Amino acid sequence: MKFGLFGGAQAVPGEVITEAALGYHEYGEYIQLAEKLGYSSAWLVEHHFTGFSQLSATLNYLCYLAGITSKIRLGSAVVVVPWFNPILLAEQVATLDQISKGRYDFGIGRGYRANEFAGFGIKVEDAEEIFQESIAIIKRSYEETDRWSYKSDRWEFNQIIVEPPTVQKPYPPMWVGAGSEASIRKAAKSGFNLLLDQMSPFEAIGERINYYRDEVENQGREFDPYSVAVTRGLMVANNDNKRKEAHVLRGKFITEVQVLATDKKFQAKSFNPVADSRWKDRGDPDLISEAGAIIGNSQEMGERVQKLYDLGVRNILAHDLSGSTEALQQFAEEVMPHFLDKEGPVVQAAE
Repeated sequence: MKFGLFGGAQAVPGEVITEAALGYHEYGEYIQLAEKLGYSSAWLVEHHFTGFSQLSATLNYLCYLAGITSKIRLGSAVVVVPWFNPILLAEQVATLDQISKGRYDFGIGRGYRANEFAGFGIKVEDAEEIFQESIAIIKRSYEETDRWSYKSDRWEFNQIIVEPPTVQKPYPPMWVGAGSEASIRKAAKSGFNLLLDQMSPFEAIGERINYYRDEVENQGREFDPYSVAVTRGLMVANNDNKRKEAHVLRGKFITEVQVLATDKKFQAKSFNPVADSRWKDRGDPDLISEAGAIIGNSQEMGERVQKLYDLGVRNILAHDLSGSTEALQQFAEEVMPHFLDKEGPVVQAAE
């Protein structure tokens, strides 16, 4: 199995930090430690207008991480394509791929948060069209070797050539977040790798991997289990009190993100709510975490990782809101070694 990280830095002077609990420089040190401990990747969020300072200029920050690491892969989870000029985005991605020496994974999405669509003045019903056109332009920009032009109702580019070239050919691996059967199958048909969310219960994950594998094989391609990455909350809790504290922290995060995704106060008159199954109200946040997070002491965490393995998961992205280096180290030293080989041996239950 592979184990990566999911999250991002924050900088909110004088306020309680709810994501990673680490500032921009401290989070860089956290990723450096993760690299030494054997984590395979670090995926960073990109969000805007949150009010609690989630990372916004993600590609810029990933360039910083690329400069202070040497082995760990770096991913965006995700770049919301409709917010960007596609050619400027293509140039930034290529620059990051150069700086990281080909360690970048290009996670992309169409957006789901109500406050972001309202903030950027973009109608949610236009998001899919913008996404599809922009991705086609970005792919072409990496494939063309001579100057080229393009014109549509939305974009116009004349006699351009995107520089620098990417290290990974024809471009960095593209990953897309999806949750419904239709969106997962569409991702597979489009040749994208798949990012699965951290909120769904364990049982749903296996079903979604099966949708993706089935569609990949329907396209005549061989399914690679590492082409699916599953984000899970990581809540290291060695006793009942720590478990309660972990639930308080994660519960606050879940509630805040649900509000940003669905609250009507963020919606203009012409704005339709984004019905996104990842973040719409599912009830008690504690129950969400108990049903889907990697939580507990090392024994229980190992049992939960084994459950994911049995469902077909081979690539886990751990989201630890505490930003604790002790938790990072405990999981790396006491849980990961049982699963790093290809066979994924079963963790023995405690007597």
